[in-house]
Amino acid sequence: MDIEDSGTTLIASPGPDATSSRIRNKDLSDESWKEKLLDVNYLAFFLIGIALLWPWNSFLSASLYFQHDVFEDTTIYAKIYTSTMMTVSTISSVLSNIILSEIQHHYTDRIVSGLVLEIIVFTSLCGIVLFHTWISHFLSFVFIMILVLISSVATACSQTGVMAMANVFGAEYNHAVMVGQAVAGVLPSLVLFIVSLFNQQQEQTATGINTYFLTTSVMSLISIIVYRRSDIPLAGDEMVQVNELDEKVYIPFHVLFYKLKFLVISIFVIFCVTLIFPVFASNTYVVSLPLKNSQFIPLIFLLWNLGDLVGRLVAERTFNSAWFTPRRIFALSQLRIAMVVVFFFFNINDTHKHSHLKALLDLSYGAWQFLFGLTNGLLGSLCFMNVGRSLDTEDERKAAGGITNVFLSFGLASGSIISYLFAYIISNI
Repeated sequence: MDIEDSGTTLIASPGPDATSSRIRNKDLSDESWKEKLLDVNYLAFFLIGIALLWPWNSFLSASLYFQHDVFEDTTIYAKIYTSTMMTVSTISSVLSNIILSEIQHHYTDRIVSGLVLEIIVFTSLCGIVLFHTWISHFLSFVFIMILVLISSVATACSQTGVMAMANVFGAEYNHAVMVGQAVAGVLPSLVLFIVSLFNQQQEQTATGINTYFLTTSVMSLISIIVYRRSDIPLAGDEMVQVNELDEKVYIPFHVLFYKLKFLVISIFVIFCVTLIFPVFASNTYVVSLPLKNSQFIPLIFLLWNLGDLVGRLVAERTFNSAWFTPRRIFALSQLRIAMVVVFFFFNINDTHKHSHLKALLDLSYGAWQFLFGLTNGLLGSLCFMNVGRSLDTEDERKAAGGITNVFLSFGLASGSIISYLFAYIISNI
């Protein structure tokens, strides 16, 4: 049960001795960011949020390295790397989330299992970076895609677990996960951009990429340590006790969909449209700014992710606004589709290399990517933050972590498949 006590929620385990096992969950809605991050529960959700999306952004931001250094630009593997990586990742994510949404228990176990798998995956990627010249392009491609698949399954495990727990802890903790994911987009992109600035050659170095991948493993390890020190595992144990003492409650998919239809469809559309942006980001080149393409492309990923972070921070301020209803969020998510058309007016494959706009074209492109990221962060966060208050019971809130991730992964999978069409169109420009 949840007991409100002077801005503090007490999550108590069942039974006559419930008072002996209580988790003190603070109301942080009016606290500063510093105060929030000093709360170990909030910090745990925030760091896990970072660890959830860091692997995905690591694969995306390292696209140029794999295409240029591993697959040598002109091979078929270089041409299909980005779209294949996104397809393998998102389709495996869809299947994993569908299965996990039906298993409405062991949420905390999933969190740690997923983080441990990410450590294994990115340590293995370091080996591929070091020894890819010893094996064929085909084997390198297969090994990388297998690791992408494992990473996707790991993320699905951690994400369904942490979103279920965040829905129970409250909207503020759900927002912590969302902001953490945005930070996960900014930090890898920032690391890669800084590495590219210090590298005088056109290509990214193996040392730089390995440092990049190792930071992903370290981030997962730190998240596990802080998670163990938080009350989240204890809350999970108490849920297990509830399941053992009471009859298990299964929430059917159609019940959740009826209550969340505008939000989950918005999630699908938002992330389907978003998955098209990496194809443009990897193939739109600098016109006049004093940067190499190996520096400009990471900069664009960084700008998009900064926009995403700003959008998620703004979402906290607009969450209680009466204007952002689920219906209006749904309508705004449809409008993002029109934003994709504008990308064709920029320097795709050097088609506007001699444009009289020069640096203005580069700057306007960067601004558009920032805005595209901002709308993703704002609308996506509002969708997830509104889930908890759209439902009536704690069992529904826990189960909702599954359905939201199913629609998220369906959106990403659809977007990655559609990206093949855009990759084909771009290659013929």
